[in-house]
Amino acid sequence: MAKNVGIGAATILATEAGHRQQSALAFQQKMDQEQWDWQKKIYGQNQYMMQQAGEGMTGLVDQYNMSFQEAKDANESRYNDMLGIADAGQDVRSGEVNRAFAGQESDMMNRLKGIGAANTSIASTQKMGIERERQNALDKSKMSHDDRRLGIMERRTDDYPENDIIMQLAQMMGQSGGPGGVGGMVQALSGMRT
Repeated sequence: MAKNVGIGAATILATEAGHRQQSALAFQQKMDQEQWDWQKKIYGQNQYMMQQAGEGMTGLVDQYNMSFQEAKDANESRYNDMLGIADAGQDVRSGEVNRAFAGQESDMMNRLKGIGAANTSIASTQKMGIERERQNALDKSKMSHDDRRLGIMERRTDDYPENDIIMQLAQMMGQSGGPGGVGGMVQALSGMRT
C-alpha cells in the first residue's frame, strides 16, 4: 500500500508540475501575444503618423506650388504692364513727331503759297526733305523705344516663394525613414515647381 501511496503522490506531484508548466507556458504565450499586439499597435500608429506626415508634406508642396503659380502670374502681369507702358509712351512720341512735321509741312506750304511757288518743284523737294526728316525722327524714336523695351527685359527680376524650408523638411523625413523613406520623400516632392 505504501508503494501505491508513493506512486500516487508522485503522480500528483507530476500532474501539479505539469499544470504549473502549462500555466507558465500559457502565461508566457499570453505575454508574447500581448507584446505582439502592442508592437502591431505601435507599428500601426507609426505608419499612420508617417502617412499623415507624408500627406502634410504633399500639402506643403501643393501650397508651395499654388504660391509659386500666383507669383509667376503676378510677375508676368507686372512685366506685361511695364512693356505696355513703354509701348503707350512710344505711341505718344510717334504722334508728337508726326504732328510736328505735319506742322512744318503746313508752314512751308503756306510760305510757298505766299510767294506763288506752291505748285513748283521747290514744294515737292521741300516736302521730300520734311518727309525724310520725319522718318529719321520716327526711326530714332523707335530705336529709343526698342532700347527701353530691351532694358525692361534685361532688368526683369521675378520673385518666387522660397523652397528651402520644404527641402529641409523633406531631407529630415527621408533621413528618419518617413512615409516610404526616400521614395516617399521623392514622391511628395515630385510635383514641386522650381
